[in-house]
Amino acid sequence: MTKTCDIKVRDGVFHLSGPQMSYIMELRPDQALLHRYWGPGLNGYDGANQPDPAKRAFAAALDPDDPRFSLETASLEFSSPHRGDFREASVALRRVDGHPAGRWHFAGYEIRDGLHKPEGLPHLRETESGARTLAVCFTEETSSAELTLYYSVMDGSDALIRSARITNAGREPIYIERALSALVDKPFEGDELVTFYGSHLKEFQISRRPLGHGVTSIGSRRGASSPQYPPFAALCSPGADEHSGEVRAVQLIYSGNHTVSTERDQYDQVRTLIGISPEDFSWKLEPGESFETPQAVLMFSGAGFNGMSQEFHRLYTDRLFPPQWARKERPVLLNSWEMAYFDVSEEKMLPVIREAADLGFELVVLDDGWFGRRNDSKSSLGDWTVNEEKFPGGLESLLGEASEQGIQFGIWFEPEMISPDSDLMRAHPDWAAAYPGAEPLLSRSQLVLDLTRRDVQDYVLDTLSHFLETYPVSYIKWDMNRHMTDAGSALLAPDQTVHRYMLGLYRILGGLTERFPDVLFENCSSGGGRFDPGMSFYMPQTWCSDNSDGLDRQKIQYGASYTFPPSAVTAHVSAVPNHQTGRNVPFATRAGVAASMNMGYELNILDLPPEDKEQIRRQISAYKNERDLVTGGEFFRLCSPFEGDVCAWMLTDPERRRAVIYAFTPAYDAAQIPVTLKVPYLKEEQLYTDEETGRSFSGCELKKAGFAFRFDRGDYPAKKIVLRTDMSKEAGNDHETV
Repeated sequence: MTKTCDIKVRDGVFHLSGPQMSYIMELRPDQALLHRYWGPGLNGYDGANQPDPAKRAFAAALDPDDPRFSLETASLEFSSPHRGDFREASVALRRVDGHPAGRWHFAGYEIRDGLHKPEGLPHLRETESGARTLAVCFTEETSSAELTLYYSVMDGSDALIRSARITNAGREPIYIERALSALVDKPFEGDELVTFYGSHLKEFQISRRPLGHGVTSIGSRRGASSPQYPPFAALCSPGADEHSGEVRAVQLIYSGNHTVSTERDQYDQVRTLIGISPEDFSWKLEPGESFETPQAVLMFSGAGFNGMSQEFHRLYTDRLFPPQWARKERPVLLNSWEMAYFDVSEEKMLPVIREAADLGFELVVLDDGWFGRRNDSKSSLGDWTVNEEKFPGGLESLLGEASEQGIQFGIWFEPEMISPDSDLMRAHPDWAAAYPGAEPLLSRSQLVLDLTRRDVQDYVLDTLSHFLETYPVSYIKWDMNRHMTDAGSALLAPDQTVHRYMLGLYRILGGLTERFPDVLFENCSSGGGRFDPGMSFYMPQTWCSDNSDGLDRQKIQYGASYTFPPSAVTAHVSAVPNHQTGRNVPFATRAGVAASMNMGYELNILDLPPEDKEQIRRQISAYKNERDLVTGGEFFRLCSPFEGDVCAWMLTDPERRRAVIYAFTPAYDAAQIPVTLKVPYLKEEQLYTDEETGRSFSGCELKKAGFAFRFDRGDYPAKKIVLRTDMSKEAGNDHETV
């Protein structure tokens, strides 16, 4: 039976709970909303963890008759500047006269069934499972602004969903200078900070460090969530690992500029904030208007980072991804990019479709180079008409051949961009994002379309809709290959542009995916340049890196799995020497890395020797027999490539009847003793048979003693272990009592 969520209120204390989590706040008589607890589930709360307040030097007291209480030393749920809390604020408003507005007073609360869904933004979805939302309201005495804090809990989940709405209930405009989605204060308990860093070709690298005094901040000012610092952070207990320890993580359901900061102050309090980046941000709110922040996911795990990941994976599968795709098996695809780059044509693609069908592929994707006068990266973005010199008469012959061969057909777009050398730019030079009177910078020979404009949004939406009605492809790879430099618009103040761009993009994606729900949209931004929960609301899978090297991908996919299940990650087997690194990783290793996620290929299958083609047949056949574990199973990390020479992870079905383990190492060590891999998460009382040897072991033995194996000789070897159990047979005691 699914454990239910709950929200209880008693004597000014709000207790929100999930199956194994409690989140507790308290409203003080002087109107401050205090954070009291976030951690393992409690059956009640009477303030045992709250010390007596003490007067502090330089602390400004709200009540002069009680100098012991100051916002500087309080654990808060939100904070505004200029009221005695000198830490980073979550909400900052400015009146039309230029003065700050931050004198908030409690105005009431409401508990309702269901989730709060921020208007115009991606969000968690309603399901048949229950959810409850607490809305806590405040008013600002100098501006008549209203602030509503939303807290949602859901049946079967230990996630807490936070967002905020600011409404101008006054008669004059107000300006929002900071509107973050969540603020969480906690005492310092030796916490360590875990974030991601990366770059193009090196996404989702894991950073873990002790939390020192001061502010540690990551974020993006690139107009995208970025591969550099995706919107995620976790505080973990000292020594927490994949399998044990407490983890408190935050992630933002948003794809634009963001900030995530942690501050350990002079009193050893730790503040975590997450939301839209306040840098270069200001929002004019007219009377009667409201501004909504993106949802922030707060996730608690008492079972280490795998426990955290399991919660994220379930939540996003059940409530974030498009429901028609969330648990649907994805086709094994062949992409033309590393096979041909821009040199594509009908003549070259027709035999590829035939050969792909023969090898067992289910989808062929025509990547860049099919439209306008596109022979390199310097022209034609925005001109989404078929290049008839390459494809006489359009794409009908390719679609017809794919249909005849019983295979699907997909195509690449980069709809958010415009080339200076394009018919669209010549017709609408003002459609490129730019600061008025200044020539915008080129990146990759392209500019960014001004998606803040409704007419530009309509052009993209109508153009792609017309294409999909003309050519009923089953898959679209949606790319975005540059970040914003001149984030200006002919119609807007510059400090509103980036967020309005995101609202425009979300409107386009919402319209397209609603009109064409059966088309599989794959998210891409030169790989993982915009791999975040916001994009995942519309597109169930992401090409997480342009680096297809079988060694580098181990770290990239390991990091991505912290919050995204394997069904959300696309991985391809590419040619060797690898086009990004020059490495010659064995075929079996490349296939093992790809088969752990949504498997595809990106190489010239026409030029392969017969033995390689036969390997592809076998790899695809094996993957098809196991891909239900990718879309409907569970994923666990076993050994980290960031901490040693072995990377290992495991996919299982929910009932733990089957387990597929992949282990990788950079090089064979002639003097190495066998690797012993401990395998938690199986059923301890069941017997599991190793498919390769036929030997059987109990789940308890695999967990505590481990499974020993050797890697094959050579560079970059891989080991695949398949375990199956007969659930009718339990492991017994095979030792006699002496």
